[in-house]
Amino acid sequence: MTERIWRQRWRWLLLPLTLMALAWTGWLLWDSLPALMGSLPQLKIGWLAFTLLGCCVSSYFGFEGFLLLFNKLRPGLYRRLPLAHFYFTGQLMKHMPGRIWGVAYQSAAGHRATTTEWIGITLVHMALTTAFAVWISAIALFGTYGWRPGLIALACGAGCYIFLWNRRLLLPLLQFVQKIRARSINLLCLALHPFANANSRFKIDIFLWFSASWLVYFLAWACFGMAWPGLDAADGIWLCALYTAAWLAGYLSMVSPSGIGVRELVFVGLAHNFPTDAVAGLAIFGRVMLLLVDIVLGMAFMPCRDSAHD
Repeated sequence: MTERIWRQRWRWLLLPLTLMALAWTGWLLWDSLPALMGSLPQLKIGWLAFTLLGCCVSSYFGFEGFLLLFNKLRPGLYRRLPLAHFYFTGQLMKHMPGRIWGVAYQSAAGHRATTTEWIGITLVHMALTTAFAVWISAIALFGTYGWRPGLIALACGAGCYIFLWNRRLLLPLLQFVQKIRARSINLLCLALHPFANANSRFKIDIFLWFSASWLVYFLAWACFGMAWPGLDAADGIWLCALYTAAWLAGYLSMVSPSGIGVRELVFVGLAHNFPTDAVAGLAIFGRVMLLLVDIVLGMAFMPCRDSAHD
C-alpha cells in the first residue's frame, strides 16, 4: 500500500517539476523573442521540408531496428505492418501522457506477446537508441575538431559495441540478476536471453539500422541549419548534437510527456554560445518537428490497427 501511494505521489510531483522547467526555459528565452520573430520570415521552407522528410526516414529506420529485436524474441508472431502500428502508436503516445503508456498500449493491443516480452524488447531498444545517440553525437562533436578526433570517437564507439554486446559478459550478468527472488525479474531476464545470445549477423544488422537512423537524423538537422538565417549545415549538425544530449535527458524520463520542459531547459543551457534566436527556434522547432514525425508515421500506420488486433 505504501509503495502504491508513493507511485501516485511521484506522478503528481512530475507535473510541477515539468511546469517549473518550462517556465525557466521561457524566462531564459524571453529576451530572444524579438530576434526570433525577425528570423521567422527569412526561413527557407524548402530546407525545412527536407528536415521533416529526413526525420521521418530516420524514425522509420529506428522501427526496422525494433522489428529485428521483436523477431529475435518472437519470430513470425506479427507481420511488418501490425508491428509498425504498435511501434509508431507507442511513439506517438510518448508525447501524452508519457512513454510508459505507449508500452502499456503495445502490451494490451499486442496480446500475443506477453507484457514482459514487450518490456524486454523496449528496454533493449531504448538501450541501443541511447548508446547510438551518444556515439553519433560524439563523432559529430569531436569531428568538428578534425578528422582524427572524429575517427577516435568512431573507433571507441564501435569497440564498445563489440565489447559490451558479448555473451560472455551478458549471460553471467543475467544469471546474477536472476538470483533475485522475484518472478517478474526472472521473466524479464528470460526475455533478454535471446539478445545476449545473439550471433554476429544479427548484431551487424542492428548496428547498420541504428547507425543509419542517427546518421540520417543528423543530416536532417544539417538541413535545418541551412534553413535558419545566419547558420549553415555545420552549425545544424553541432546544434543537433547538443539537442540530442538534451533529448537524452527527456528520453530517459519515462513517465513525463516526451521529456517536455527538461529537454528544452538542458538544450538552452548547452547551446548558450549560439545566437539566441537560433537556440529558441531549434528548441521550439525541434519538439514540433519530432511531434509532426510521430503524427505522420502514427497516422500512416493507423489503418493497420485492425490487422494488429486479429
